[in-house]
Amino acid sequence: MSDSPPAAVRRDCALDGMRLVAMLFVIMIHVAAKGFGQLQLHWWAVNAWESLARIAVPLFFMISGALLLPRQHSVASMGRRLWRIGLPLIGWSCVYLAWFVHTGEHHGNWLSAIVTAPVAPHLWYLYALIGLYVFLPVCAGFYQANPPRVQWFCLIFWIIGASLVPLEIALTERVSVGVSWAFLPLYAGYMAAGALLYWHPPALARRIAPVWLAWALLTLATAVATWWRCHTLARADEAFYVYSSPTVLLAAMAGFVCLRWLFTRIVVPGGRLEAGIAFFSNVSFGVYLLHVLVLFYLDRKGYDYRFVNPWLGIPGLTLAIMLICAPIVRAMQKIPGVRLLVPA
Repeated sequence: MSDSPPAAVRRDCALDGMRLVAMLFVIMIHVAAKGFGQLQLHWWAVNAWESLARIAVPLFFMISGALLLPRQHSVASMGRRLWRIGLPLIGWSCVYLAWFVHTGEHHGNWLSAIVTAPVAPHLWYLYALIGLYVFLPVCAGFYQANPPRVQWFCLIFWIIGASLVPLEIALTERVSVGVSWAFLPLYAGYMAAGALLYWHPPALARRIAPVWLAWALLTLATAVATWWRCHTLARADEAFYVYSSPTVLLAAMAGFVCLRWLFTRIVVPGGRLEAGIAFFSNVSFGVYLLHVLVLFYLDRKGYDYRFVNPWLGIPGLTLAIMLICAPIVRAMQKIPGVRLLVPA
């Protein structure tokens, strides 16, 4: 693959595979979340799966960076993208508000509720995407106007300002250095990192065994640090789970490189695996929107992370929810009008 990014990126099975993994990890986070606050039996199963899955949203932003930052953007193209996000945001917010009414929870003025904040926790991602699309020309300009060496230099200080400093403040409630590092926001930095790792991977990323080891060790570090923090405070605390956590940030970058390497090698062009991955990639956005509703329903029926031993129950329920949601979303995509709520 050429190091010079084209105006538009051809479909890449590796990016499709990463999108599938990221979607499974998002579901896993939400399946396991119910058990995180209960520092009891099986908590380590919850912590282990959560620590592995925390790279999910960073992967989504990095995939977006790889696809979108090499392109030119106009007001018209940004408007089309905002429409593709805004309509599902309003539609699915109403779906979840209706579910809450059904379960006895009322939110008063629906329009005010939607404008003020996400009505369901996972919908925050759509609000973040609105900001992403509005400022795409800024992010793309940074990527296209600077050589990789300059971009990596900036990203080093992005790691300091968007990751290390926030963690220091969370742990110590003080700031050691008064310099403001927050010039490159967290999600914009993930996009820039995704574009760089995709089009201009450093020499270190070409030696894949150390990168796999780094991903494993960073995941373990997230789990151990989370245990230490919760044990110290005698309560659940997500300081090392958040997307700005250094272990999560670096694990996401390592995971991006490893997953690209993996899917590039196991997927045969034109084969069944490629077709299957492409199918799940095309429904991934709709699955993201729908899966929490399915999780709510299953939870009311008594199926949560404990329906069997959580070491097996969490990945099992994750896979089951994906297999329930995917055909529903695909069917919705075939219905005129409804397909606007679940764009491919």
